[in-house]
Amino acid sequence: TSAAAITLSWKQNEAEALADGDYQTEWQGREDGSDWALFELPEDKPCGGLYLQVGGNPDRLVVETDAGEGWVSVSTEGQRFNTMYVPLDGAVRIRLRADEAALRLMEVRLYGPGDPPASLVRYTGTSDKADLMILACHPDDDILWMGGLIPLYAGQLGLKVQMAYMTALRCYRRCEAMDALWYLGVRDGPVFFGFRDKGSLSMWDAQQLWGGREDTARAIARVIRRYQPEVLVTQDVNGEYGHAQHRAMVSACTLAVHMAANPGERSLRDLPPWTVRKYYIHLYPDDALVLDMERPLSAFGGKSAYQLAREAFGFHRSQQHTTGYAMAVDGPYDMRRYGLAWSAVGPDEAHDGLFEHIDGLYEIESAFWHEDQTTLSTDTGGNDT
Repeated sequence: TSAAAITLSWKQNEAEALADGDYQTEWQGREDGSDWALFELPEDKPCGGLYLQVGGNPDRLVVETDAGEGWVSVSTEGQRFNTMYVPLDGAVRIRLRADEAALRLMEVRLYGPGDPPASLVRYTGTSDKADLMILACHPDDDILWMGGLIPLYAGQLGLKVQMAYMTALRCYRRCEAMDALWYLGVRDGPVFFGFRDKGSLSMWDAQQLWGGREDTARAIARVIRRYQPEVLVTQDVNGEYGHAQHRAMVSACTLAVHMAANPGERSLRDLPPWTVRKYYIHLYPDDALVLDMERPLSAFGGKSAYQLAREAFGFHRSQQHTTGYAMAVDGPYDMRRYGLAWSAVGPDEAHDGLFEHIDGLYEIESAFWHEDQTTLSTDTGGNDT
């Protein structure tokens, strides 16, 4: 990246924002779409791939290269996220612009030829069919309250984990969420509903902000039908510490589970009905289970799910000084505790995992809980997923 000469068609003095490591600083072109960003490399340092954090609608981004015969567009098919990696075939002149929109760039990194580093977030789509769906209100709520589930089921067990967030209008928060999820082993891109976020609301106001409980439930039910999760997990009924939007989401989600299964729900008839096998709520008292979040995970060099969640929260840089809450394996916000709020396969009996009574997936989960832990590494090195 440092080898590239950067030329901006507008506000050249803001070029440093593109490589300062801060998603909250960005360069933005004018609304008519006339602006562009040009990156020029020495001939002996060609670019093998472009790593971007873009603002606005990522579908509007246009990537072009020039090998001396004029600008040629590079395919960005499948790149529907604000964080993206675009492979390039040794280009030394690269131009970015937006199709009839303002180009917004938060970060740009240029990589040489060869395979990109494993740590680079490279989501190209969402899940086709989810084993587990985790619904969070805000980016970072998933890590704070349910973060141990993510490395356990995605990174360690290799299940299809589909994340969904109700409120994530700020592009930098979407990028932070994707960084954290990738670190924890999630390889299917998240769903961002795009509902508004507003603090200090009553429960009623929080529901009305999203169009009312039933409309919110239909939006969630649509996502349930689209991704067909076997198990759905969401936040505490009481909003953990009482947050009204958390509470509104859980209330709507509980209704959505039944809407998704109802073939008579007219607004959802374009998608087939789907019955979630099990629906868990964080801290729910009924049919409760406690998962071991301090067990070493071999896929992460022996780190525990709790340790990984603590590390992943660091990717939410914009939130480090805005909340006094933290991951916990005890106390009132214990990330280990979940209750079965609804089941199509009967009550839990062994209470040893989310997938009990679900053939195929429970065997994978159960094998992990019963494996010999003495053979696992306790190395505290980096994530090797």
